[in-house]
Amino acid sequence: MKSKLIVLLFALSAFAAPKTIFVSSDPLPERLYVGQVVSVTYNAVVTEQNFERLQTSFGSDAEGARRVSGEPRWQRVDENRRSLKLSYEITAPNVVFPQVMVTMIDTEGAEDVALAQSVRASAIKLVANPRFCGVLTDKLEVVDQKADRYSETQNIVAMEIRAPLSNIDRFRLEQFGESQGIERVEHKDGWMHIFYYAIAPAAMSELNFYYFSPESGDYKRVAVTLDLTNLQDADIEHTDINPNKRAFPWMNTILLSLFSLIFVAISFFTRKIIYLFGAIAAVALIFYIAMREADITIKKGAQIRLLPTETSTIFYATDRQITAAVLKEKNGYVKILLPDQKIGWVKADETQ
Repeated sequence: MKSKLIVLLFALSAFAAPKTIFVSSDPLPERLYVGQVVSVTYNAVVTEQNFERLQTSFGSDAEGARRVSGEPRWQRVDENRRSLKLSYEITAPNVVFPQVMVTMIDTEGAEDVALAQSVRASAIKLVANPRFCGVLTDKLEVVDQKADRYSETQNIVAMEIRAPLSNIDRFRLEQFGESQGIERVEHKDGWMHIFYYAIAPAAMSELNFYYFSPESGDYKRVAVTLDLTNLQDADIEHTDINPNKRAFPWMNTILLSLFSLIFVAISFFTRKIIYLFGAIAAVALIFYIAMREADITIKKGAQIRLLPTETSTIFYATDRQITAAVLKEKNGYVKILLPDQKIGWVKADETQ
């Protein structure tokens, strides 16, 4: 009976369609780290002469990792071989990369399927380092940097930083707390670029931080010397000096009032109306200064940002209506001086 079953299976296999696609995956690096972006490479060998395309699907979601690459795209190696790279950011010590199902479709619509089984791995969690910027990459460069005046005691530091595909979009320096952010992320010629900003003490002339290199297994130091010799008011309009500490509004108001009275007196004694225009101009300027220094009511739940942009860091959200001094308006945002003397931006529609 057993011999008859073997013969039957052999006969069925002889008539079965031959396998036309074979899939495998390359070994992962020996050491993986939580936070690291790693590429999982799959290789497909197709023996079908009329091969047209490959379709990719996943048996489940990754565990302990999130995919950061876009749609799966197979790259041609030669006539019969294709390669696929999927990039994942590791988020936990225990990782499961999902099963990948690859369907080969020929020119006549016939299909054949191959599976690359799920891959399990372990990742090392890094020991806390107060100067660690949170980025794991084998190369990180500060492309450009600039410091501008933010307030009487602070500067705003902006840096363009680049690295190969990595978690550089998580760049953060603990010393700056909530007074920092990433304005945007760009991809250029195989590099990821971030545009980072932070509010730093005015006396800070050097910025030091570390990133982690998975290849060498240790921290790499980056030192940035800030050029403070030509500080200017930042283009992002953060740099109005605290109006409560300026003599300008009240002093100018008093002087303009005196000029207005003098022009009125001269006009009265000389009987020349032209001097009245000078008085009117002085009064108009007084009203302009008053409007410029006017207070505004901020609605409950309003978000106060470091910059007048949608992606800027939100460092405060109001839990009640508050009154703030208006410093400037720009692009639908209002620059304000809060009661605690902090400067920020709020959307115009969050005021009344």
